[in-house]
Amino acid sequence: MKRLGAALIAVLLLFFTAVPAFSIGEKMNVYYGTPWIDGEIDPIWKKADRQKLSWCTGGEGTRQPNSLAYVSVLWDDEALYFLFELIDNDFTFDAEPGSELNDCVYLYIDEAEIFGPTWTPGQMRVALTPALGKSDYAMNGDGPKDYEMAFSFDVDGHAIIEFKYVPSMIKLRSAGQVLVDFQYNDANPDGFLDYRWNWSDELGECDTDSASWTYVTLKAGGGQSGEGFETLEAAAASINRTPVMTYMFRDGTEGNHHEGPDNLWDNNVGTKFCTSVFPMKSVARLKSATVIDGIIMATANDNSAYHGRNPNEWKIQGSTNGSDWVDILTGDESFFEDVDFTYYAVAVDDTEPYRFVRFRNASCVSGCCQISEVVVCSTDPEIKKIVTETVVHDEGEKDALVNYESMSRAAQNAPDPEPEKTTPSAAPAQQNTVRSSNPLPGIIAAVIFLLLALAAAWVLPKKLQE
Repeated sequence: MKRLGAALIAVLLLFFTAVPAFSIGEKMNVYYGTPWIDGEIDPIWKKADRQKLSWCTGGEGTRQPNSLAYVSVLWDDEALYFLFELIDNDFTFDAEPGSELNDCVYLYIDEAEIFGPTWTPGQMRVALTPALGKSDYAMNGDGPKDYEMAFSFDVDGHAIIEFKYVPSMIKLRSAGQVLVDFQYNDANPDGFLDYRWNWSDELGECDTDSASWTYVTLKAGGGQSGEGFETLEAAAASINRTPVMTYMFRDGTEGNHHEGPDNLWDNNVGTKFCTSVFPMKSVARLKSATVIDGIIMATANDNSAYHGRNPNEWKIQGSTNGSDWVDILTGDESFFEDVDFTYYAVAVDDTEPYRFVRFRNASCVSGCCQISEVVVCSTDPEIKKIVTETVVHDEGEKDALVNYESMSRAAQNAPDPEPEKTTPSAAPAQQNTVRSSNPLPGIIAAVIFLLLALAAAWVLPKKLQE
């Protein structure tokens, strides 16, 4: 019996250790958000699921793999956005554009949901190679309606590819899901394929059968009840208030690693205050004494996956001296929903001017509480005069990026077509004369003329004397 139990435990250990630590193709939630395509991982990407490409479906590699690939996806009403994080110690791009003998990503999309043999209208394979001049986008099937791509490298063998894909056939707001797959080709500088990593396809059949691809689920933007908002600006507009954007963190209770109380006031929904220490507190000082007439709070990154983390006995308080506190607003977890990165706003009666503001919470259902942002609002005219710095990205700035590609830029950078051959015209010969801009022949001729003139001036008098 003991031997049987030991054998059973060994089998279970073998099973669980054989299962990858990352999801392999079964499910990916795609959240609403718009990153800027610049080859950098913006905070908005923290909102996305991050999946590892774990199925090895080809290649000649016999040693321990030295490559890894991760994919994250976001969407908005216009496009799908893909982030690929590639890790390799010998990136190579010596082959023809689109070849798997370059280190590159193949992106598979089936807009028509054919879920079967490729390539028919609505299906496509797009090659994304992080090397200028190598990005051969439409390899098979239809090309994207429009696209943008940017990539970058760091010194540790990491490559970042961002790709914006504009669909041709589907409306993302009503689609609900999209059939996709991802493949990373890990090429060897010696001219062969080391490893081929796929996300959903287990057998390497994705280029012949889209039934091996997987649907990703598009999660609707904003709160499910309609009370939540995707952006701070939309939340503030819903209560006709002006957000106060400048705070100086003062103190607070302990948070988890890199998830401390200062994150509540940093205007970055990608960071959060997360702790199991109660009561949890965070205090900030305002730039000047301010009349408060609205409160906005935002949920954190994984409330949809881990329920019961929203504050359940919370207060927003004001103070003139940082010691004596007055309640401005109180509430429980019903103020929020179990959704990610969503802003909730409420107007309050005008307060007296406060110099300090405090968030305080006594409990949460799960025992581990998190919140990403607290923003107080004001209709104080002085607040509206404050101009906060905003970085505006335009197409000119994007085109200035070294590693940025788009359809319009590709057209601009395309080589000029060969001129058509025509029969020489009967125009006068002088009209076809090509004038050289090189002054050297004229200088040489002038020197020769001068030497001849000097020689003549010296010889001619002697001749006359004879």
